[in-house]
Amino acid sequence: MIKEILGRILEGGMVDKKVVAREFGIQPETLEDIIRLLIDRGYLALEENGCEESASCASCESRRACQVMTEHRAFLVTERGERYARS
Repeated sequence: MIKEILGRILEGGMVDKKVVAREFGIQPETLEDIIRLLIDRGYLALEENGCEESASCASCESRRACQVMTEHRAFLVTERGERYARS
């Protein structure tokens, strides 16, 4: 399921963790645990500057890199994560 969630994040663009959790039939807290695991394994990275989804996201240069929004934190899929999700 971890690989499938990472693939969903990668292909789905910016998403809310509640949406992803609902799609996989898991609790948001479980998804948060999976996100932590993905960070620990180097598949996701926390955007240092943070981010907040808004109308300006459409013109943001980083919008393809932003993948998961959770409590105004943006997570980016790393190159390692992209290789893993596509393998």
